[in-house]
Amino acid sequence: MITLIKEEINLLEQQIKQHIDRNRHLKEQSELLQTIPGIGSRTANLLLSEIEFNRYSSARSIAAQAGVTPRKRQSGTSVHQTSLSKLGNARIRRALYFPAIVARQHNELIKEFASRLKKNGKTPMQIVCAAMRKLLHIAFGVLKHKRAFDSSLAFSA
Repeated sequence: MITLIKEEINLLEQQIKQHIDRNRHLKEQSELLQTIPGIGSRTANLLLSEIEFNRYSSARSIAAQAGVTPRKRQSGTSVHQTSLSKLGNARIRRALYFPAIVARQHNELIKEFASRLKKNGKTPMQIVCAAMRKLLHIAFGVLKHKRAFDSSLAFSA
């Protein structure tokens, strides 16, 4: 049974790859997303299948749709710790979790961002969630400008 399921997964992955290869626009977007350190082919394919990037006017709206925006809980004078909103697409959050962890080590922009958050006293999970949001912002910028990721441009901005 496990072998059969693995074969089906492989078949589906091949079909997804063939679909992206046949569609010039999707292939271009997938290649651009894969220039971002931390995002591989699986993550790029999932992002393209779940988000119509050209429909959104800002990266903030994409982050809200994915549910990776911060939410502060407050009741009267009680202010609770800020958490992830989780009102959006759980598949996107799930797909960005491990890429955010990888990006903390291999993406200079996110590495610096994470160290700044750590100095400010954020918990490790808050840092990972912020990295997930930052990855979506970077992905939006890369696709909007149709240019491969360049960390030197991000640092100068």
